[in-house]
Amino acid sequence: MRYFAQRLARFFVVFFIVTFGLMILLRLGMNAPGDPARTMLGGTVTDEQIATANARYHLDDPLIMQYFWWLKGMVTLDMGTSVQQNIAVSSYIGSRVLVTLFLGLYSLALAIIIAIPVAVFQAYRRDTRRDKAISIVSFGLVSVPNVVMAVLMVLVFVRTLGWFPRTGEKIYPWDDPVEHFRNFALPVFALTLPVAAVFTRLLRGDMIRTLQADFITLASAKGVSVRRILWRHALRNSLFSVLTSIGLQLSGVVGGAIVVEQLFNMKGMGTLLVITILSKDLFVVQALAAIIVFVVVVVNLLVDLSYAAVDPRIRQMRSLG
Repeated sequence: MRYFAQRLARFFVVFFIVTFGLMILLRLGMNAPGDPARTMLGGTVTDEQIATANARYHLDDPLIMQYFWWLKGMVTLDMGTSVQQNIAVSSYIGSRVLVTLFLGLYSLALAIIIAIPVAVFQAYRRDTRRDKAISIVSFGLVSVPNVVMAVLMVLVFVRTLGWFPRTGEKIYPWDDPVEHFRNFALPVFALTLPVAAVFTRLLRGDMIRTLQADFITLASAKGVSVRRILWRHALRNSLFSVLTSIGLQLSGVVGGAIVVEQLFNMKGMGTLLVITILSKDLFVVQALAAIIVFVVVVVNLLVDLSYAAVDPRIRQMRSLG
């Protein structure tokens, strides 16, 4: 419990530092031609409209007070108004958040599903032709940017074979599961393959080291089956690098989602973030950035807590303080 409280406190500290720093940078960037209210509303607004916006959104308060007013709005889902669209930010970004959430969740889950059996096979058959061939493919996938991967998939599976639609329409799984996965398949694979290659490389190296440990030799001498040694003993003790990498790769998935959403016209958070930054829609940018920071920090917190589930020794050390 103490360990969880420490990690939770760290979460709030990181969230505050990142979001407050981002707010300052946004204010400085938007304040170049005037004040934030004038920049948001446009250059033809009257002084009365600027005063109304300042009073409503507390834009003329000290920065720390602006932050806490904004944070209160985030907690109560009153994120302000998109000045460009003249609608509530929560309504504006709601459906787009789900699109990016699906992309990220599917990509990480599929990357893990692909990486684990491939890495276990490589570790067991290390230095064979198959292991070397898979390693070459993994190195190639790691070096290919998401934009190149997405373009190749469009050329092959959309224009040449016609198996998938060009535009990933926002069809939710509870409406039509088949069409949902058909529309998300190519964008997800464009994000998944480089991440799966990273996970595979990390897990392969850890598995090879674990298989050389004394307790694996002892288990083999006792007559434990190869399958049990690989999947029960070796894999469990080799997951730490992959778990750590999940938190690190999440930021890359978010960055890749911006590119993939643009190419497939998926209208997710990445596309909206680019549009609102260019149009200087302050409250939408702040809300989107806060959601991204929140997700990344929460996933890293969950990864940190999951170490105890993988290795009981960590639970014992934490119980001792």
